[in-house]
Amino acid sequence: MDVEALEQENDRELDHLADRVALLKNVTHGINKEVDDQHKLLDNMDGSFMSVGGLMTAVTDKFRVVYNDKANKRLIYGTVTAAAVLFLVWYMFLR
Repeated sequence: MDVEALEQENDRELDHLADRVALLKNVTHGINKEVDDQHKLLDNMDGSFMSVGGLMTAVTDKFRVVYNDKANKRLIYGTVTAAAVLFLVWYMFLR
């Protein structure tokens, strides 16, 4: 092989390598964009969970106030007992 043929082959290989590097660069940019989008989504979800946590605390506090009343305790116990009895009857009919 002469030197000119080797240089042409080297140039073709360099062009091929440049194409592969460009492809790899595009893939890494795509991955970077996806990671940024996922971080934004997680940040938004964190804010949503914090607001839900605040709502759950408020509901728990209100339930505690209702539960501390003696008349409401009997109503709650009666409701839970009725639900348990209905569940047992339903379960027995399934067998």
